[in-house]
Amino acid sequence: MKKTTQYEPNNTQKSARPKRRKGSTVRLVTMILLFVMQACFLVLSLAYFNLFAFSFYILFQIIGAITAIRITATNQNPSYKIAWISLILAIPFLGVVFYSIWGGARNPRRIKRRVPILKKLPFPNHPGSEEAFQKLAKEYPFQAQTSRFLTNSGFPLYTDTQTAYYDLGDTFFPALLESIQKAEHFIFLEFFIISKGKMWDELYAALCERAAKGVEVRVLYDDLGSMTTLDKSFAQKYSRENLKIAVFNPVKPVLSHFHINYRNHQKICVIDGKIGYTGGVNVADEYINLVDAFGHWKDSGIKLEGPGVQSMTVMFLQMWNYGQRRQRKDQLDDLNQYFPHFEVAKGGGFVQPLCDGPLDAENRPMEYLYMHMINHARKYIYITTPYLVLDNEMATALCMAARSGVDVRIMTPGIPDKKYVYTLTRSFYGRLLQAGVRIFEYTPGFVHAKNVVCDDETALVGTVNMDFRSFYMHYENAVWTCGTPVIKDLYKDFTRTQEQCREITYEDWTKRPVWYKALQGFLSIFAPML
Repeated sequence: MKKTTQYEPNNTQKSARPKRRKGSTVRLVTMILLFVMQACFLVLSLAYFNLFAFSFYILFQIIGAITAIRITATNQNPSYKIAWISLILAIPFLGVVFYSIWGGARNPRRIKRRVPILKKLPFPNHPGSEEAFQKLAKEYPFQAQTSRFLTNSGFPLYTDTQTAYYDLGDTFFPALLESIQKAEHFIFLEFFIISKGKMWDELYAALCERAAKGVEVRVLYDDLGSMTTLDKSFAQKYSRENLKIAVFNPVKPVLSHFHINYRNHQKICVIDGKIGYTGGVNVADEYINLVDAFGHWKDSGIKLEGPGVQSMTVMFLQMWNYGQRRQRKDQLDDLNQYFPHFEVAKGGGFVQPLCDGPLDAENRPMEYLYMHMINHARKYIYITTPYLVLDNEMATALCMAARSGVDVRIMTPGIPDKKYVYTLTRSFYGRLLQAGVRIFEYTPGFVHAKNVVCDDETALVGTVNMDFRSFYMHYENAVWTCGTPVIKDLYKDFTRTQEQCREITYEDWTKRPVWYKALQGFLSIFAPML
């Protein structure tokens, strides 16, 4: 299949995006109605206290002030604090209640017991990791600190893993399907979204064929991500012998931080422990441009082949254990049975697969890795992201890099999938443009790729959006590479795709309508919550 990022219109008319399934829509509407009823109850409670007990109102004002003071003392992101303090001071009673539900202590014991923290994961003992680091430090001294940070965060460095880059879901999926069809021992698949259609039909047929041959197959998907595309009984209905399907963190109709956030946004595909895939691609036809969702869908992915896949295997199994409600040591899988033996190191540069989760407040591998790459860029850093919702620290790092002479470029969608996020994304352009950051919007459609390429030395491909949800509320994964062939491919992909973009200038940005500026200002206050 032709491998190109250039959007080339053809005479084959794509079908419209499939409508939500009836059963899925009913479930979604039911959830929303129950949420609204609970919220209305809280509002009516506030009205009751205001009408019949002024002293209660004064009490809630005091509680709101105390809560706001306590928030300032937490180690949460300053932008996150400002959003909640603004809400609490505006509506003290509801603000305090909503904060206790959605924004309070990030590590309550009950959630720690139910959701993986992804800290100090039991990654395989990789004796060559330190030797690999010394080699990297010698060949790429400017990248040694970044690699050491990842190693100290618990993610081994590998030197003997081959890599391949896919610049579209159209090329990513056929490669994945071919690897699955050759599986001999096990297949692990993890997605945020699964939607019925041609892509799922082909994937499911291949999985069933392998399962019939005795290959162990596991599929994990996120309940909220797939709520509008799958019915509630999907996992049970499609599970077969040797083919197991599980749901991550099922959504309950209760106003809860736990059910709405803490989503599994990871996309991991592991075949026999030897081949691993990740990137932005979910299982839905728009991701491979079979249907027209938001114009041409620009996505990406990366393939690993070699020992580096072991880290991806561990990431999948930990999330799977939670999906299966396995938390005791005697219930966990024996990792060694999923680590194949590799005969000879093949070279191919350096790779470090990593992951992150919302409960590890002390260490933010994904966010800090972005900061490392931006701060250590010397010549250029090119970033592709569907959403650009930045905190002050990330925006400052980008501006400092640009003002220091680094060629900083960011690519975002030209056609949005979520208009309110698109509006919020554009509100961050001004400060960046003034500092010299160049911003490009992909005119043919929607950019869903999450890539970073820097100085012809390092790159990052994975599931991470540059927004609060990816850095603070979702489980994410990615692969950091240094000195691999895919870095050149990523650079070419960005520069070719840039030709299909419109560059946004500061003068263009200032010409926004007044009402649009006001809307952006309002949304920016609550950006960490969106």
